Amino acid sequence: MSEIIKYDVAFPEFRMSGQVLHPKGRNKSQQTVCYTDEDLITLSFSACSSILNEGHVPDAILFATSSPVFKDRYHASFLADLIGLKQGILALDIISTARAGSDALLLADKLIGSGHYKHILLVAAHVDFPPQGDEYLYSSGHAAVAMIISAEKGLAEIVNTQSFSSSMAEDFYYKGEKTVYDPRFSRGTGFKTNMQEAWKKTDPKADQTKQLIINSPYARMVLGMIKKSGFDTDNQVFKDSIKNKVGHTGACHALLLMISAMENLKGSVLLFDYMNGTNVIQFNINEAPSIAMLSDLTFTELDSYQDYLKLRKQGDFTDVSYRSEDMFSSEMLMEREKDQLLYLKGQECKSCKSVFLLKTTRCHHCHGNEFKEKKLAQTGTVYTLTAEHYFPSSFPPVNMVVIDLDGGGRVTVQQTDDMYPSEENLIKIGDAVKLVYRSMMEKDRKPNYFWKCKKINAKIKNE
Repeated sequence: MSEIIKYDVAFPEFRMSGQVLHPKGRNKSQQTVCYTDEDLITLSFSACSSILNEGHVPDAILFATSSPVFKDRYHASFLADLIGLKQGILALDIISTARAGSDALLLADKLIGSGHYKHILLVAAHVDFPPQGDEYLYSSGHAAVAMIISAEKGLAEIVNTQSFSSSMAEDFYYKGEKTVYDPRFSRGTGFKTNMQEAWKKTDPKADQTKQLIINSPYARMVLGMIKKSGFDTDNQVFKDSIKNKVGHTGACHALLLMISAMENLKGSVLLFDYMNGTNVIQFNINEAPSIAMLSDLTFTELDSYQDYLKLRKQGDFTDVSYRSEDMFSSEMLMEREKDQLLYLKGQECKSCKSVFLLKTTRCHHCHGNEFKEKKLAQTGTVYTLTAEHYFPSSFPPVNMVVIDLDGGGRVTVQQTDDMYPSEENLIKIGDAVKLVYRSMMEKDRKPNYFWKCKKINAKIKNE
């Protein structure tokens, strides 16, 4: 058996309501939307960073998504390098459907149970935009989840994992085209039949189960079966409070429902995650996490559909005159200077304790030539800043900010998440800021990431 010992979540700052998509409609759901410099990788990096800073170095990483950004390149390997895991560890992508998140959790449980791995980092992420003009028909939210799965005692014990395959898929893509079968046939032959098999073989007991989580849009079809088994469908079926807040988050969603249960319950919980087959995961919640990640989410609400189109890079980005460019993107430079540019490993002068991010052979203050390595902080204070009106951006001008990092070191980066300039997010000299990892260029042809900054404790618009 394995345990979930840590987790974290990452959402974009911006969110769009159903009323923005369809002002006269009744859709009250919300959908988180990535900023122009956010993607699957940056959200995943954000979710991983905090739990890795607390020890428990993973010896394997599993990456799950139904919306991959790479082809012929492992997302797991790319992310492992970004977060500083050692080369040569087990790194696997589990990519295809919205069930990929629980697929990865099931695999992690088996790998920990084999005794060959101590700590597995599981990352699930989803960034996908619905067809333009039909967004109100979907509820696709952007998010990332990271978990450390281990044999050590943790927040929740994974008691049992099973998977039940199904040949029927209610809808799927083939050669780029979406195929949708008649729901009167496919949902019965697919979802209901498969769930009945999973239910029969799992044989859950109402008096031994605190809650059931059914991650499927067709969950109502099996409520009768659940009730016949002695369950109270009003109180023992876990309510999905995530979807209305952030949208359906694809491969993340089952894991987010588990996290929601961990933050609100104690005892035995049974997850049924359906998508062209069913994963069944039984877990016992041992203790509540010290910080509830999902109870106090705040977002900046998008004012208009036009702003949403800018975030998803439509309009100018799909014009025939639009051209991608290669700018400031040298793999050789980034690889050679990775310790400084990615991992923020600076130099501290042994004589005067001055700290430098970039390599230097002589201290600029005391002219000493002996240094030791120092890990720089990701928070700091604004030393100075300027507005750059010529840098290509959807929301000019780009604020270039010089930051004195806490504990020493100075870095120059761009401000991000500043689509709606206001007194609350306006950065001034002396303000406290934090570094976040984002895409550098909107027009780049290849992965090109670097640090940017956001104001700490900025007040944001929120419903």
